Amino acid sequence: MEKVDFQKKAVVALLGKIAEACGKAGVNPNITVSTRRSVTCFQLRRRGNCIQVSVKQSGEMNYFLSDMRGKCSGRKIYYQLCLEDSHERIIEKFAADFGRLYQDFLTADSLCGFTGICLSHDTDAEMELKGYEDYIRTECLLP
Repeated sequence: MEKVDFQKKAVVALLGKIAEACGKAGVNPNITVSTRRSVTCFQLRRRGNCIQVSVKQSGEMNYFLSDMRGKCSGRKIYYQLCLEDSHERIIEKFAADFGRLYQDFLTADSLCGFTGICLSHDTDAEMELKGYEDYIRTECLLP
């Protein structure tokens, strides 16, 4: 897969998962999607918190998390294009991982204490998001 096609498919897949998360949460989101100099950037904001995901034409996918208290994850690389990889699977996992994180973010209404989430194409999102989702179940979804 060429780099440009990789970027296009990744952007479309992520946008679909973000829309799905908004529909499930019933939330009117604060989202900015922009493309500049071969980089598509998604900024997902809510109450002083931000998830920023970038997909570069070079084949790099990265993200940055910040909470309302100013705590930041710094830029973390999710994936760097390698021609031998199964790109369709990586794009699918990328969209699923960030769609899930965004849905959790909408449910929790915050990232406070969770800017250390470390997602990548070769990590288990279940394990990385477990603490955040446990917090949501116990603190945010109280009856």
